Amino acid sequence: MYFHIDESGNTGNNLFDPNQPRLSYGLLASATNVDARGQALHARMLKTLGEPTLHANVLGVERLTRIAPLLAELQTKMQFTMDYYFIQKPVYALVLLFDAVFDAGLNKAVKWDSYWTPLRFVLIHKLASIVSDDLLEEGWRLCTHKRITTQGEAIVALLTELRKRALASSLDGRSKEIMADAFAFGIAHPLELDFGTQDDKIMSPNAVCFQFVLSSMARRLRKKSLKDASSIIVDQQAQFNRAQIGTHYHQKLIAQGMKRASTEDRAFMVGHPLYANFGADEVLLRGMPRAEIQIRRSSESIGLQVVDIYLWITNRLLQDAPLSDELTGLGSMFLPRSFIDGISLEGMARRFEEFMAGLPEASALTKQQMQMVAENIAAHHAHVKTLGL
Repeated sequence: MYFHIDESGNTGNNLFDPNQPRLSYGLLASATNVDARGQALHARMLKTLGEPTLHANVLGVERLTRIAPLLAELQTKMQFTMDYYFIQKPVYALVLLFDAVFDAGLNKAVKWDSYWTPLRFVLIHKLASIVSDDLLEEGWRLCTHKRITTQGEAIVALLTELRKRALASSLDGRSKEIMADAFAFGIAHPLELDFGTQDDKIMSPNAVCFQFVLSSMARRLRKKSLKDASSIIVDQQAQFNRAQIGTHYHQKLIAQGMKRASTEDRAFMVGHPLYANFGADEVLLRGMPRAEIQIRRSSESIGLQVVDIYLWITNRLLQDAPLSDELTGLGSMFLPRSFIDGISLEGMARRFEEFMAGLPEASALTKQQMQMVAENIAAHHAHVKTLGL
């Protein structure tokens, strides 16, 4: 398969630009190469508009509508799929703040299941209810700080305020306890938490969202029973191409590691509650493309110009922005076969609901099972007391 990838809404590591709250990626896929097969139709589009290249933001609704019939003809010829992935940037900052504080492998006051199961999505929502924009920005600054050992006092100040807000909130008693204990441990041991990074570009929403794109390529290849991509072409942009290539490299290494892992280790990963409702192929990264990423300018690739237009159309449809009937019709040609996923509070709520749907009702639990739950919580209470918080 031939893949072309473009992004929209890039503000680098500035997650708090009110004019660009969402980063999105489009992944265009086809069985044959549009850069070769689409030349005649592409030339007609350029001639119709009197432009050297196609850029949706430049052309706008009116001028794109003029070439919509030619785009529809190209879609029929190539049978593109266009997968769409996005990150709500402030929500991403919230998730990183949660990960920094509540990692149960680092924060000894956090129960394993509060972090390593879909229960984490509940706590992220509750964290969202007490965090303000200024605290979220401070959390992001600390998560991406390259000399975190100099920021102990800042971490303590942040967690102290969050603990105060949690205790004063209208959250239920158990949630207050879980959050207050986690913050208290961090206040006592600020540099033991997961703040700071050596490479802030790897932490960028661009690099993280690109992981969705790579997983989507693997899914498309598995669906066609293909061993690798014919080509992977990514739009050139100076700041994050290197991070995208690095993300691909690391995902390939993880996929190879999964393949070499023991049957027991693979079964553990597939059965892990955090990956509930994920298929084994998805968890084990089967089909991860090995082909090297090629960086091209959009002027050098018809596929990059098409994915730019498709991504622009998808964003406008999802945001209920004005769009012509012709462009809406074009969207209806490729969107029914699209995968759409991303990082948002709504998406996390759906994942939690799917997880809960697979669990028995509380009324179905036996007295012995209820007793085990109570004993587990009591043991954690006793453990937290030994921490002297």
